[in-house]
Amino acid sequence: MKAEAAKYNKTVLPNGMKIITEAIPHVHSVSLGVWIDVGSRDETNSVAGVSHFIEHMSFKGTRNRTAADIALYLEAVGGVLNAFTSREQTCFYAKFLDQHLPNAVEILFDLVGNPLFDKNDIEKEKKVVLEELKDIEDNPSDLVHDLFSNALFGNHPLGRSIMGTRTTVNGMSRPKIIHYVGKHYRWDKMIVAASGNLVHEMLVDLVQKQVELLQIGRAPAVGISGIERKRPSFHISRRAHHKKIKQVHICLGMPAKDFLHTSRYAVMLLNSILGGGMSSRLFQQLRENMGLVYSVFSYLDFFEDSSVFGFYLGTDRKNVKKAMAAIKTELIRIRSEKLPESELTKAKEQLKGNLMLGLENTSNRMNRLAKHELLAGRYIDLDETIHAIDKVKSSEVVEMAKELLDPERLSGAALGPINSDVFAPFD
Repeated sequence: MKAEAAKYNKTVLPNGMKIITEAIPHVHSVSLGVWIDVGSRDETNSVAGVSHFIEHMSFKGTRNRTAADIALYLEAVGGVLNAFTSREQTCFYAKFLDQHLPNAVEILFDLVGNPLFDKNDIEKEKKVVLEELKDIEDNPSDLVHDLFSNALFGNHPLGRSIMGTRTTVNGMSRPKIIHYVGKHYRWDKMIVAASGNLVHEMLVDLVQKQVELLQIGRAPAVGISGIERKRPSFHISRRAHHKKIKQVHICLGMPAKDFLHTSRYAVMLLNSILGGGMSSRLFQQLRENMGLVYSVFSYLDFFEDSSVFGFYLGTDRKNVKKAMAAIKTELIRIRSEKLPESELTKAKEQLKGNLMLGLENTSNRMNRLAKHELLAGRYIDLDETIHAIDKVKSSEVVEMAKELLDPERLSGAALGPINSDVFAPFD
């Protein structure tokens, strides 16, 4: 399998901002994101959820546009404008036809650099975010992941919900927001990433013009020293949360390898083999063979200085112990048995295929550019990735399973009509 050569470029501006692009001349669109390296893990307890709240407030109005103007600006020409907040980053992004690149750059920097943070809008947006919190609480398959993060990370900021709590949301104020923006929204913590039909030098010029305009209107706090993130410690904690719902939702996991670790591709293949799709061991055993679950999968979450190997399943209360015992059996089996070469080959082809198919989308490519810069400090092209996947030996995957997937090291959270014995198979 041969990947298309990446038409990759990177420029670092004098203010420390990075601009990274991947030109794809045969498409007619561009996906563009302004990434700020700040998220919920950078918040103190008293302002938990402020990164997410700022993302919301940026769309409520800027010095140049009303909220209605923002909503209409790119949609009127067939584009999409949105944002998201994660535990480590905030990203404002757009996807649009290539001829609208100047417009997209301009509005994204307007959102990042010119939000009004109007006091009346802050009070109204509190109600919106509180409704979003209720939505999460009404979706147990989402809520259980927050509960699991808290079980695994404890009081570390990575253990908190990205959206904060009712108390912290109600406590949001303009002075708190302005202070947080001044501390974290710095040029040297920003990455502009773009993929699609564009010219790198043109994007650099457009970004530089916006930076110059914003230097006049708002001087970013470039002089403030960098904010150091505290590396998390992991807890072996299993918590049952009783809730009157029809299904039991369970999230399990343990620490894995950092993104730059030499064994990360073996870990990625291990994830594919265990719970990466319908042909995975967990899906085939728990759903197809035993009929215990509707949904079961494994996943990897990479952070700047750590990562998580996780498992999720949803099942009926009467099937919980059987399902948990089946997961434990599969963990023990992959740690103790030789991995068949045919299964490893299938996992490699699946992983490579997923990567290649995902990169047919400019939005996925843009996200990949930014995440590589943030996690690795460089772009890892597809040929390098595919070569690294192909080199992994079955013995390396089993070795990672032995090191990482010790059932006694599992942390977990369960949500539903359950008692504290839900984790009994792992005790």
